[in-house]
Amino acid sequence: MMPQLPNSNMYIPEVSETVQSQARSLAANPSPFAQTTFVLNSTGVAGLLGGEEAMSTVALAQVYDSRRWLGWYNTPGVESEVVHIDPALLLQHDGWPKGPVFKGIYSGTSLQVTGPLASLLMKKCVRKPGVSIPGRTTQPVNVTIARLEKVPGLKPQMKFHHSPPICAIIPIVVSLATCAMCGLYGEWYGFSMILLGILARGLTCVFIGSGELLFDHPKCAEGSPPGDGILGCDHELVLLKGAENVVNAVTRGRFFFSFRSKHTCRMVELCSFLLIAQAIAQLICVPQSNFFGQLMFAFSIATSWVYNLWFVSFDKEEVRQKIFCDVLGSPQLDKFVFPNRCSAIVSLLLFSGDNQELSGDPKKLMKIMDGLLPSGSLVWGIWKEIVIKHLTEELPLHFDDTHWNHQDLTSESDRVLLETLLKDAQTAYDAFISKR
Repeated sequence: MMPQLPNSNMYIPEVSETVQSQARSLAANPSPFAQTTFVLNSTGVAGLLGGEEAMSTVALAQVYDSRRWLGWYNTPGVESEVVHIDPALLLQHDGWPKGPVFKGIYSGTSLQVTGPLASLLMKKCVRKPGVSIPGRTTQPVNVTIARLEKVPGLKPQMKFHHSPPICAIIPIVVSLATCAMCGLYGEWYGFSMILLGILARGLTCVFIGSGELLFDHPKCAEGSPPGDGILGCDHELVLLKGAENVVNAVTRGRFFFSFRSKHTCRMVELCSFLLIAQAIAQLICVPQSNFFGQLMFAFSIATSWVYNLWFVSFDKEEVRQKIFCDVLGSPQLDKFVFPNRCSAIVSLLLFSGDNQELSGDPKKLMKIMDGLLPSGSLVWGIWKEIVIKHLTEELPLHFDDTHWNHQDLTSESDRVLLETLLKDAQTAYDAFISKR
């Protein structure tokens, strides 16, 4: 008797289910690296590649004519409530968000904090090589004579527009390409997060970029004295020489962003909340994607970060210089390195003494000296009186023993000190005559 064979039809549903299960598995993971279980920490990526810094560059969209239409690329969301649109992001450098101290020579103005143009001008002076002046060396002091020219286009309020860089299209192309790749392979988490980043960044640039970067400075009154003054302190001094209007632009000028309507301001606030929502969504959704989707997301973020880093370090410097030239033109800078502070301060008085108003006013000269040099000492007081007398009477600063053997000095050490200080003043005078 032949054994009964099992019915082969009993195995057909089982085989069919196995095949369908494998097909579903292939359809669910069609992308490269489908079997990889790596999970990307989206919060770490956003922090490492500068989520806050990436969005802070949005503020620079106002400077370019068409830049607000070039922000359609993926960047990390931000966890703050307000998008940074502070023009200081454009003008601060090397840890100098504000300008140095300024003391007006003729007006008597004293400013503890000056504007961003003063900071840019000081930076130019610091980097410029100087001519060394021989003399008694203690701690060298740099003195730069900045002759500010009258710029025909200088107005109380000015607007700035520049052409955007061509390479701004690179992060846009990369973001769109990675988004398309995620869609092609069914990586919908990666696709949606890259697309959300593109839309959030793009809309923010459109609305913030609709504003304008304005430069404002106070208009001087009719008959105002020359705006000459001393910028800086310690070992880096700059003598500003020019009309009051131009000096005001350096010391009191400020930059601000202006929006045309309240509606635009509301849209900027909404963009802030959109960026917060983007950051939360990336935190939740990116780890849900497969490795290929995570890789595409990270690649788009990295490309944007490289572009933003380039923009901050190179393109922003070019914009700063263009704004500087638009406001101040090309001021003449003459820099000298004096061997000590005493000779440096005398040189400032000599170079600023072209106007008779200063050289003929001993009170103003004494006030400047007291603000920059030691006061209260008998020797320093006598030295200042001797130097001021020579300046007001337009005498050469050449001295002999009749000057330092002063009748009020009873100590030999005081006479030696006075002789030393007078010779420092003579050093400044000789340098002034040779460089004038």
